[in-house]
Amino acid sequence: MSKESRRETVTCERWRIHGERYIAGIEVILFSMRRGIWLVLAAFGASTVVLQPALSYADKLSDAKKKAQDLQQQEKSTQAKISQLKSQEQTLQQQIQDLEDKIQSLQVSIAKTQADIDKRTAEINQLKEKIEETQKQIDEQYGVLADRVRVMYEAGQASYLDVLFSSTSFSDLLDRLELLERIAKQDKAVLEDIRAKKQQLDAEQQQLNAQLAQLQSQRQVLTQQKQQQEQAQQSQQKLLAQVHAQRVSEESQLNSENAALKSLQKLIAQLEAEQGGYTGPAGGWTWPVPGYRTISSGYGWRNWSDGSREFHNGIDIPAPLGTPIVAATSGKVLYAGPASGFGDWIVIQSSGGLLEIYGHMYAYQIKVQPGQVVHTGQTIAAVGSNGFSTGPHLHFTIATGFDSSGFPVSVDPTKYVGR
Repeated sequence: MSKESRRETVTCERWRIHGERYIAGIEVILFSMRRGIWLVLAAFGASTVVLQPALSYADKLSDAKKKAQDLQQQEKSTQAKISQLKSQEQTLQQQIQDLEDKIQSLQVSIAKTQADIDKRTAEINQLKEKIEETQKQIDEQYGVLADRVRVMYEAGQASYLDVLFSSTSFSDLLDRLELLERIAKQDKAVLEDIRAKKQQLDAEQQQLNAQLAQLQSQRQVLTQQKQQQEQAQQSQQKLLAQVHAQRVSEESQLNSENAALKSLQKLIAQLEAEQGGYTGPAGGWTWPVPGYRTISSGYGWRNWSDGSREFHNGIDIPAPLGTPIVAATSGKVLYAGPASGFGDWIVIQSSGGLLEIYGHMYAYQIKVQPGQVVHTGQTIAAVGSNGFSTGPHLHFTIATGFDSSGFPVSVDPTKYVGR
């Protein structure tokens, strides 16, 4: 091949690479605008577009598990509170029952005391009737004696002597004297007996009155004790109602925590299910073409045979057609489909905000779609030779954003995935 032919070949290759890079940049800009990511342009210069970072699988899963762990701890704390409140309720219920038993016992004592009071009152009333009857007998006996004394007084001494001297014999005289003496003694005995009986009744009444006063005092004490127990019971019942309301609130809180935990567990299961068949780590970085670590064109400036230079914003990894391509790190798929120059590409935004660009795949080889969360090591496509490509390989770029011209602000991928 002549020198001129070689120069034309190099020039064509340079224009192909420039065209590939330019078209890829335009595609990114168009895609970014469609996704609502705006370019920020300065008045007299360009600034860099910074994409909002999306949570990676690892971050989401870790966050969900941490929240689930926190909720489980909160559940334990709430359950402990509920157990404590239940125990407090049982204690209060027992105390209330004990107070109720005391109140009932006091009520029985009050009823018994009242029965004794009623009995003593009835006995006192009966004694009063007896005393009144006895007093009536005394009054009657006094009346008889008074009448007899009055008659004797009115008749004078002669009448008394007439009774004696009217006797027919000495024996009759003695009989009459004995009769008079017997009458006097009998009157005296009857009177004394009635007086003694009245004194006894008066003593019994005093005793019953004392017993009645004691019973009334006892009833008053029992009534006060019953009122105190009832007040204590009301206080305990009020406290029980408060504890019960608090327990109901804690149980409601526990139900909410259970529901939230179930939702988190469902989310965790969903995140783990989204991981697909991938069983590797849920974070970090890995080589995007497992088993093929050769770099045919590295990152940075490359020199052409005509003496010109060009900056290569990624690395080219050659591999047989159909070799699996995996996600270099966890992230969210922003775009997966046609891209001029690349044929088809995949753009993934990692948790740190970095962009991973995979190029030259065929459409049928792409296994992800926009919006999908992928994880480190998960298969996302296969090596192709689509677009401006001289053979099967993966073009892999890591960028922090795009400049004002639409070109990726790239960094050396090997700093993340190694070699």
